[in-house]
Amino acid sequence: MASYMNQNAAYDLDRFAVAAPKKERQVQQPVARPTLVKPQRKTQQELKAEKALNLQKVIKFLVVAAVCVGFIGSNIYYRLEINELNGAIVSLDKELGEKKSENTRLNMALNSKISLENVKDYAENVLGMVKRERYQIVYFDLEEGNEIIPAQ
Repeated sequence: MASYMNQNAAYDLDRFAVAAPKKERQVQQPVARPTLVKPQRKTQQELKAEKALNLQKVIKFLVVAAVCVGFIGSNIYYRLEINELNGAIVSLDKELGEKKSENTRLNMALNSKISLENVKDYAENVLGMVKRERYQIVYFDLEEGNEIIPAQ
C-alpha cells in the first residue's frame, strides 16, 4: 500500500473533455454615432401636471416623515416612562427591605418581652408569686367513679 502513495502519477483529464466548436472570427461592424435629440418643450398643462405630481410626492414624504418622527417621539416617551417606573420600583423595593428589617426588629423585641424567663421574672418580682412547694401539691382519687351531678 505504501508503494501507491509514493508514486507521482498524474492523469491527463484533457482526453475526456469535449472539444468546443471553434468559432470563426467575426469582423466588427463600425458603431454608428448616436444622434442627439433635442428635448421637446413642455406645454403649460404638462408643467402643471408635473408640479402637481411633485407636490404630491413632497406631501407624501412629509407625511411619512411626520409618522416616523411620531414613532420615534413616542418610543422615547415610553422609554422615559419605563425608566421612571423602574426608579419607582427600586425605591419601593428599598422601602420594602427597610419595613421587613423593622418588622424583624419588632418581632424580636416582642419575643424578648414575652419569653418565659421574662414572664417568670415579672410574676416573681412584680406580682409577688412564688413557685409551689412539694407539700402544696394535693392529689385526689376518682376511683368512686366518674359522675356528673348537675347543679340545682
